[in-house]
Amino acid sequence: MICIGVMTGNSLDAVDTVLTRFEGKSICDIASHSKPIPLEMAQKFRALKQKLSANTGDIQSIFQEDKTSFLELHNSYIELVTQTIKEMLAKSDISSQEIKAIGFHGQTCHHFPPSIAGKNKEASTLQIGSGQMLADLTQIPVVYDFRSDDIMNGGEGAPLAPIHNMHLAESLQNKNLFPVAFCNGGNTGNIAIISSDINTKEIHVTGWDTGPFNHFADYLAQTEANLPCDIDGKIGLTGKINYQLLDKLYQTSVITSDGKNFLDQKPPKSSDPSWYKIIPELIDKSIPLEDRIHTAECFSAQIMAKSLRFIPFNVERPKNFLLFGGGWNNPVTKNYFETILTGQNKEISYFSKEFKFLTIKDAKINFSDKFGYSGKYMEARIFADMARCFFTQEPFSLPTTTSCSSPTVGGILAMPGENNTQLWSRAAKGWSSK
Repeated sequence: MICIGVMTGNSLDAVDTVLTRFEGKSICDIASHSKPIPLEMAQKFRALKQKLSANTGDIQSIFQEDKTSFLELHNSYIELVTQTIKEMLAKSDISSQEIKAIGFHGQTCHHFPPSIAGKNKEASTLQIGSGQMLADLTQIPVVYDFRSDDIMNGGEGAPLAPIHNMHLAESLQNKNLFPVAFCNGGNTGNIAIISSDINTKEIHVTGWDTGPFNHFADYLAQTEANLPCDIDGKIGLTGKINYQLLDKLYQTSVITSDGKNFLDQKPPKSSDPSWYKIIPELIDKSIPLEDRIHTAECFSAQIMAKSLRFIPFNVERPKNFLLFGGGWNNPVTKNYFETILTGQNKEISYFSKEFKFLTIKDAKINFSDKFGYSGKYMEARIFADMARCFFTQEPFSLPTTTSCSSPTVGGILAMPGENNTQLWSRAAKGWSSK
């Protein structure tokens, strides 16, 4: 089965597309392509996200208030995704008739999962994007709205990487890469542990969001250095840790709606940039910018490493760590993660007690690209895999990965020429009262 995967992340930097062949346990990328998201479109999406954050995700009210502006943004987004797909196909020798489906994630604009909503509020998730419009423009079937089924089944709606990472781990077992942890360094970080139960020897899959990864460093680079991010860590490399800021970030920057520290919550759990808090200390200009960015980059690595405490005691701890996502291109973040994980970093006194237990001295840390799986297109490939699993009816979320009440198949299908008018995900705010 050949499927296309499409992803636009919270960074709003580009449309990423990948063309992937699935055959048994073999997963092989045939082609890939990225196209930058125009600055004006990215700014309009950010403005929409701010409105949604202020009205707790009520997309229906925003749509009714100004349908014209919403549709202009939505349609230009789908047209950009279409153009990116067509450019990728032009680089390959695969015709559109050979493609089973496009797996289309859409643009997440609000995410309010159970771990954030608490027990007494409706969980919801909002991805913008018409699968029908994309199917009509490409003349290829589209599977989309992947997160709603999980939310409706009591799950977090995220992360969706663990099952795809399990499929990759199956194909990598002959390279002695098991058990393995897949570590995603995007705007939000997440980790998937593919291992085995110590007692039963059965495969055990779990995963969770670790919290902000690129988010705070990107914010500072964008607002104070007029850069999209700290490119190659050039700013952070000139700075040093501010321990007071590091502590404040941990204690106060990732707090749920019911006042709990998300970083200390046990998984399954997922997060969203809309409620990451830009604390006063982060934007305190009496602290040099390079020190604040350096500290934010250290913080990202710390919370990723510290989250290994959530690996169940009955699960074999991984020694292989595969990195993907743009955040790992930052040498400050990558170096902190490596030295903290392997016990070489002695300056992070705040975490010293926990890291004595968490240290994996013989950890092998590599980019996923080393083993044939492009980290740049990992997230896009997740949705190619989800499209495939939609047709084979394989669950893509489990109670151990999202806390759904039962294994869940995600997505709905749009065929070219049909009349599906849905512009956003089914589990947007208000879904439970429909």
